Amino acid sequence: VAVDHRALALRSDDRRQRTELGREPLDRRRDLDRQRCVGSGAEAGDVEPTSAAIATIAGVSSRALFQHFTSLADLYAAAFDLAVARAFDGNGPVDAQAPLSNRIELLVSDRAQLFEEWLPVWHFAERVRSVAPAVGLGVAQLRRLLRARLAVWFATELGNLHPGARDLVLDSLDVAFGLDSWMNMREQLRLSPVHASRTWRFTAEAIVQQALTVPNQPVAVA
Repeated sequence: VAVDHRALALRSDDRRQRTELGREPLDRRRDLDRQRCVGSGAEAGDVEPTSAAIATIAGVSSRALFQHFTSLADLYAAAFDLAVARAFDGNGPVDAQAPLSNRIELLVSDRAQLFEEWLPVWHFAERVRSVAPAVGLGVAQLRRLLRARLAVWFATELGNLHPGARDLVLDSLDVAFGLDSWMNMREQLRLSPVHASRTWRFTAEAIVQQALTVPNQPVAVA
């Protein structure tokens, strides 16, 4: 019996195409499931969520959850990365040439909103970093990012300072306007968001007037 090799090849190609077309929606569904799992972990708040809780929030089974992540630690790290990406997604470039008073106002407003939204995520990170070292590394990277943005925010004024004083002033700004400062005002001092924002604005103006508005002002270094 003669074999039509060309017809066999065409049928084989047709089956392969149908398989690839079927795999594409499946891969897309898997990607969506993974994104839902990561998003659910990021939105879990200030608790250390179990795999069952995350799976329930994401609308997938626990088995499906662990098809995407080898461990909860991997999921926690992905969730933290997503939270960081969401937080800084809307941050545009800083206009370092804008009047100093305007930049102070924007700094206080932007950070107050960002850190207030971030309080649950920060608690989440503190709870899971012992079981997810990558989250601890992410926290350290986030702190460096926030400090670097301050350097850009006040680049003009910092550029007028002595090199030895520049880092000290930037350290002061970093301490004053870091997430720990906001957490202290909100959770230890029990200040309202509005009161905390006003306190920040007063602090910003005091630091800027003392250290940033006088070119080459000497700063005592211990």
